[in-house]
Amino acid sequence: MSEPLLEVRDLRVGFGGGRDFFFRRKERFEAVRGVDLTIRKGESFAIVGESGAGKSTVAKCIVGLQAPTSGEIRFEGEPLRVEADADQRRAIQMVFQDPYGSLNPRMTVGSAIGELLRVNGVAADKEAARARTAELLGMAGLPAAAMDKRPRAFSGGQRQRIGIARALAIDPTLLVADEPVSALDVSIQASILILLKRLQRELGLTMVFISHDLAVVKQLCDRVAVMNEGVVVEEGSVGEVLAHPKDAYTQKLLDATTELPPMEISELGVVAAPPGETRG
Repeated sequence: MSEPLLEVRDLRVGFGGGRDFFFRRKERFEAVRGVDLTIRKGESFAIVGESGAGKSTVAKCIVGLQAPTSGEIRFEGEPLRVEADADQRRAIQMVFQDPYGSLNPRMTVGSAIGELLRVNGVAADKEAARARTAELLGMAGLPAAAMDKRPRAFSGGQRQRIGIARALAIDPTLLVADEPVSALDVSIQASILILLKRLQRELGLTMVFISHDLAVVKQLCDRVAVMNEGVVVEEGSVGEVLAHPKDAYTQKLLDATTELPPMEISELGVVAAPPGETRG
């Protein structure tokens, strides 16, 4: 069994409280209530639940976009301080649900990724940045010519591939994917999932995959934590949890799941964008 990469202990995140403009007390909402997780090096770990379950809030805490109210997160045995620790900030990257919203519409793909490379000292100059950007886009199944276009020139699936390439730009150890296919057409989802799984295997990444869809989790992940109303109600291997759910909420999610056909994952070469993945 591999050693832990990320450990979450008694994580709590609350919103609200205090008083409004008229000094009336505002009700406090606790989105995450005492979550414990252990994510091992090299595994693909899913956090699933319906909207409002608290899964995306946990993801934001891991990448430093949300400050916990209390609790502790440790990365490689050290307290997580993403904002203050440059090494941790580089090691933990995120693939967002909305690829268009996470890309600067005024910048070409090459400029956006190239700037990231130069700021983090991965590329010494513009020529090195373009070469590395072309390599990253190729890994994501896109041609090098994509770097000279702006985000509006691409389809949703292509934009997500760009988002994945950007997340990989500074060689992360941990990739957090927050509902990365939920905004995409069903016909495109499988190609993005195959890409993520292949890259995770080839690059030795640890991945935290946030989703509401157990059919997707079944094909992509090793272990799963099921969240409901800010609490982890069940955790275990994907096979065990899906075959023998112990919590009624997990069974509810399973009952709402549409079975997907098995995904064939090529062990060689780059997974190319399918014919349907054109600009929409």
